[in-house]
Amino acid sequence: MQTEKVIETYNHGAADYEAIMLRYWHVEREPLIASLELSPGQTVLDAAVGTGLNLPAYPEGVSVTGIDLSHEMLNQARAKPVSAQVTLKLADLQQLDLSDDSFDAAASGFTFCVVNDPVRSLQEMLRVTKAGALIAILDYCKSRDPEIQKWQELIADAASQVGFPTNKIKWNALMDYDSLIYHSNLPIEVLQDVRIESQNPFSCGCQLLLRNAKG
Repeated sequence: MQTEKVIETYNHGAADYEAIMLRYWHVEREPLIASLELSPGQTVLDAAVGTGLNLPAYPEGVSVTGIDLSHEMLNQARAKPVSAQVTLKLADLQQLDLSDDSFDAAASGFTFCVVNDPVRSLQEMLRVTKAGALIAILDYCKSRDPEIQKWQELIADAASQVGFPTNKIKWNALMDYDSLIYHSNLPIEVLQDVRIESQNPFSCGCQLLLRNAKG
């Protein structure tokens, strides 16, 4: 997926994004953020914050930096009711202009299935978070069922090029989290790996909790 085309799509679809997520990929965000076990005074990176669906779940006293490539998505996020201190900025997860070891934790929702280079994106999250930091991820992913994978292969090109819904959201229908977290040799410890399997090839997902295991 060309980054420019992805930005254009998400700018165009920002106003409809949450209605689409509610209909096709709705998952409550509170358990995702609660898994980070955040305390007042801690700092969190919300990677590809989008319209800010995670933001209301962050507790008071926590400082959240939300980054995204789409300015229209960030405009939607600015309207979210929040208890935490939130800073939103335009940035590319694959090349963050942030210092090493800047954050105590990180989260991302439906992000790695959109970026061109998931390994590079996770590397950047590991770089800017501290050793031992928890990273919570919620995403669409490739099914572990070979029969469902066949259907995902059929929709993969349209999902990444045309989008589903058309020109609203572009994503990788074959996003392989087994390769990303178990075979990429990144310094992570997998604490939780919950797969959301479905006979519907559009509805397979995962919720992960990782620990930054860099030296």
